[in-house]
Amino acid sequence: MKVNTKQTNLQDLVFLGLLIAINIVLQKISFGPATVKVGLGFIGNIMLGYYFGPFWGGIGGMLTDLLTSAIFGFQGGFFPGFTLSAIIGVMIYGFLLYQKPVKLWRIAVATILVTIIVNVLMNTYWLHLMYGLDLKAAFMQRILKELIVPWIQIIVGYVVLNAIQRVKIRK
Repeated sequence: MKVNTKQTNLQDLVFLGLLIAINIVLQKISFGPATVKVGLGFIGNIMLGYYFGPFWGGIGGMLTDLLTSAIFGFQGGFFPGFTLSAIIGVMIYGFLLYQKPVKLWRIAVATILVTIIVNVLMNTYWLHLMYGLDLKAAFMQRILKELIVPWIQIIVGYVVLNAIQRVKIRK
């Protein structure tokens, strides 16, 4: 699939909408205790980046966040910082996975970058701004999860991308 930033066709937009819908559903599924909760939303983000690249994938990440907020609402209300986090996360996946062969190292680098830049730095800062949490305390509270979860995401992401690469979803 070749999607550029200037022109896209109806089939690409419909597929983008389908991936956004899948991503919204996956965002609502999570496992584990609150301290190490593993959600499946990252799968939708990986797929957006893989299929649509940083530009359209980032738009898909933004729309996913906005629609999820509008449909389900969030405790504490909408916060644009998390929309920015959604965009940046998918863009990182897009830069490393779009129109490139599926390799474990690409998924690992992308996932670790998303973990550090988006989850640890950006999202911790957004929580600090929203709730007045002490940055050091918020960071220490989140660090255990962010040391464990990315390794699960790397394995699952690799399995998912290998599976969808074998199935010719697109022409």
